[in-house]
Amino acid sequence: MGFATPSCFASLSPYLHRHYALVDEIGVGGSGFVLKVRRRIDGEVLALKVIAKDRVPRQNLVRTGSWGFVPHGFDEHEHGGIVVPSEAYALRRLQGHRGVCGYSDLFADELFYYLVMEYHGESSQVAIHDHSALPPTPPISPSSAYAPLSRSASEQRSDAPASSMRPPPPPMVRRASSDLFDWVERQEQFSEAPARYIFHQLANTACDLASVGVLHRDWKDENITTDEKLTVKLVDFGSVVMFDPSGPPPVQNEKRFYGTFTYAAPEVFSNAPYQMLPAEVWSLGVLLHVLLTGENPHRTPEDAVAGRRIATRTVMSPLATDLLNRCLTVDVESRIKLDEIRQHPWLAGQWAI
Repeated sequence: MGFATPSCFASLSPYLHRHYALVDEIGVGGSGFVLKVRRRIDGEVLALKVIAKDRVPRQNLVRTGSWGFVPHGFDEHEHGGIVVPSEAYALRRLQGHRGVCGYSDLFADELFYYLVMEYHGESSQVAIHDHSALPPTPPISPSSAYAPLSRSASEQRSDAPASSMRPPPPPMVRRASSDLFDWVERQEQFSEAPARYIFHQLANTACDLASVGVLHRDWKDENITTDEKLTVKLVDFGSVVMFDPSGPPPVQNEKRFYGTFTYAAPEVFSNAPYQMLPAEVWSLGVLLHVLLTGENPHRTPEDAVAGRRIATRTVMSPLATDLLNRCLTVDVESRIKLDEIRQHPWLAGQWAI
């Protein structure tokens, strides 16, 4: 079916139109689209991800008995609990983490899941020249206080009074993106100071999530929202996997690709089981290269497998080069570990270079 068309907006859930006003179109993906909405009861601006049910693989659904209530449009499972997209389940678990766009609401109809999240980010309008106005690189610390990531259910919001008549949706206006891709496109590349500030946040978030058994598996600039202060937050958990952090490291066994090819580690293309944590490190390394140079380090998957990077005229400090090389090491055993990244001297340095 066609996504993000006026007829599609008009046919969305009446529950959606009663509780939320559609504002802008944010983006379109393989499983649906994302809209900017305004909650009618209090005027808060949020992001709404509309996910086509027939495009959610069975393995991306989670049966949970800890939701606390049955959301609108869901039925209780015959064995108890409800079945929700793993993306929604993970976001609800991660509620309160400053590096993740927060969960707000979930409901459904016959065709779609509707996942409502925090709206974060502003479009890049000017180049970053004055670094003195930005905050210093935060000190390196162990897993943050956000790590407990409570599973407790939030209280269900009461329904806002609304007419039984569905209001016609307003025309959608495509706006400039607020993701890191847009910022990089406009800046061409960051100098080392803001690149380090951004990457430090990403490394902390990746480590915090792994410490509680969550792997995003689709790190890329388009999945990172950015505001004018260069505060970044992770979105789009459609490829998420959850595991027991006290058990063995997670391994991808099935020959199904998750994520984005240009950010995928060499072992992903081997058609053999691979460790998921080192693959996350590689994707972070690709992000670091994009931040420092404005370009992806590899033209093709074959280049990634062979460790061939593009030639760049960007001059990097020795410490930045070292961290980049250690993240983009083809040999998994020699690649830097995820929890070692934020202890690297480049991230532990001061803001001034």
